[in-house]
Amino acid sequence: MANFDTRQCHKWAQLLVERKIKLDQAICDIENQNFNSAKNLVTQIFTGAMNSKQSDPGMTGSLLYHMAMVTKMETETQVLLDELDIKQPDVTVLLTKLYEEFYTDAQELIGKFITLNFGPEKIGLIKHFNSEEKIALVKTLKERQKKTETLLTNKDTSAASALKGLFVDWAEQISLMRLLQEYETIRGLLVLSELVETQGLEKIETVMSQVQDKFGQETINIALDVTLKVGMSRGKLQAVMLSDHFINMNMGMENLDGKMEFLNCPIYGSHQVAEKKYGVNPKITTLFCKHFCFAHAKAMLETVLPFPFTLWQPKLLASEGICEYYLKLAYSPQAQNTNQFVPLIISWNVTRECNLKCSHCYINANERKLDNELSTKEGKQLMDQIYEVSRPLLVLSGGEPLLRPDILELIKYGSKKGIKMGLGSNGYLIDDTVAKQLRTAGIATVSISLDSHIAAQHDEFRGVTDAWERAINACRVLQKNNVLVQVNTTLTHENYDQIDDIMSIAESIGVENFHLFFLVPTGRGTKLTDISPQKYEDMITTTFAKVHRHRLNVRPSCAPQFMRIAQGMNLDMRQWIRGCIAGMYYCRIYPNGDITPCPYLPIKLGNIREQSFKDIWFNSEIFKNLRNPKSLKGKCGFCEYKIICGGCRARAYGLSNDFIDYCGDLHMPSEQKKDYLTEDPWCVYQPPSTSQTPPDGPKTSKKL
Repeated sequence: MANFDTRQCHKWAQLLVERKIKLDQAICDIENQNFNSAKNLVTQIFTGAMNSKQSDPGMTGSLLYHMAMVTKMETETQVLLDELDIKQPDVTVLLTKLYEEFYTDAQELIGKFITLNFGPEKIGLIKHFNSEEKIALVKTLKERQKKTETLLTNKDTSAASALKGLFVDWAEQISLMRLLQEYETIRGLLVLSELVETQGLEKIETVMSQVQDKFGQETINIALDVTLKVGMSRGKLQAVMLSDHFINMNMGMENLDGKMEFLNCPIYGSHQVAEKKYGVNPKITTLFCKHFCFAHAKAMLETVLPFPFTLWQPKLLASEGICEYYLKLAYSPQAQNTNQFVPLIISWNVTRECNLKCSHCYINANERKLDNELSTKEGKQLMDQIYEVSRPLLVLSGGEPLLRPDILELIKYGSKKGIKMGLGSNGYLIDDTVAKQLRTAGIATVSISLDSHIAAQHDEFRGVTDAWERAINACRVLQKNNVLVQVNTTLTHENYDQIDDIMSIAESIGVENFHLFFLVPTGRGTKLTDISPQKYEDMITTTFAKVHRHRLNVRPSCAPQFMRIAQGMNLDMRQWIRGCIAGMYYCRIYPNGDITPCPYLPIKLGNIREQSFKDIWFNSEIFKNLRNPKSLKGKCGFCEYKIICGGCRARAYGLSNDFIDYCGDLHMPSEQKKDYLTEDPWCVYQPPSTSQTPPDGPKTSKKL
């Protein structure tokens, strides 16, 4: 019988046992020449199956998780000692007793198929891995996994013995990391207990509160660095970091909120034993929950979620038996509304001035700015008004936003308000100095345009020589300065067959996010001939099919049918909100303060010099229509996917008759000559029936 609660502390061992059962089946399949089945099992064992909230992250996920947790637990102790400028108290005697009980559990649970040699006399002497050593270890094991998979592909029966050895080596490393994690967990608990005795509970809690954010960010940064460098995407970090927990998650778009319930905690397990068996103060565990665990969870979510959020912790495992986090997207304490639809992302064209001459520019940017662009003061007032509605991701775009002399001042102002600041740039002006300035000002993410893997072709499309080289360098220096980089590619006839190459080069220079933009006929883009609707469909399908080759987070833009295609391909859609979010969770602000539903839908709904942003957002009739799926016409109105897709309203507007503006000017609602609610003419899908009353769509909410 386990000394520590099995559910709380030993999910890691349960997962190893489950994988051992799959290993035995895979070996049996090899012996019976059923290599395809064996290969599927090998993938599940080492890479994992992460289609549900309780899924197995595989050997890779478990090893990365426990590596990260070793760092977390040892850092908790050290950061407190450093802040207090106190030497570590001697807790050896009780530390040895508690660890030995956990080690006995481990031997009992997994000792039948691997040999453990990490007893109390040895574990404290083991050198902890730095990031480079962690990366090297995981890469070595993954390389051996590839060789084993090659043997299976070649139907080589020697794969059985290779698989046995590989499994043991993975399992031993996971076990070592889990044991180191527990050793550091117990040490941290006992050290904190001593500090509370000598320094007082109030002082220790104050210090933990002061250092928690720094602690959380530093530990998650280390975990992210290792995860990315071993070939996993940022988007999978959350799944990796939650891999040793039993979790209930309930998150939806109704109120842009949700909660996560942790039903077990490997840290709390040892705390229970220390409290009940050795009399450790139960308030110590509460301190960990309130400060360090909260900071770790917050930093993780900030790393993987694209939108700002606020996090609360209404229940603590130490007191309620369940650790619960409540999360609300784009929450602003100044917002006096409970509306379902608030901006999660806003694009602000801060200027129309640009140093390039792109063929497809929707805003018809050139070397001159508009005469009536918002001033610095008005820009700050705009952000104040936005903050009264929500706390979104605010992307400063152009033209080229870096041509505004006050761009760093605007970024700094928004960042200090708690708005997540982004930048959309051609990259031409970004060198190492500018990248540092952007990071210091508070920029969170920068998107760089890259329209070919061939320099000359990109330069021709952008109208300036050296544009490609400057864009590539911008990605590199931003990455170097810890700014999240996204590459934006506009799909045209000329680069239609280059998307995989562009994704590869983006990935090779450290880019994590890739957005594939589909042309919308507005501004100078009206002079270009778009690819056919069927090619849209084929490109989205082909790109999704290639995602597994890359660690990029891929999202098509201005082609909302990608949600229908993704659902048909059984892809994880939690990373996306909806196909078209214009007017629902997104809008555009023109350089002079005019507001439109999106950059490609040139309908002026108001101006912030004349009305408040709040008034325009909540009271515009066009915004209200865009938020009502029943208002859609044609086949979009009948489509069963309209809740998750919605069709491109800009393309519907731009192609609904022969009148298309070249100048890029905005239309007042009373001047509309097109129909933004009609069906998307570039979607090839035909709903099963267009002769009945349009359906309301699924009753279930879209999950975050």
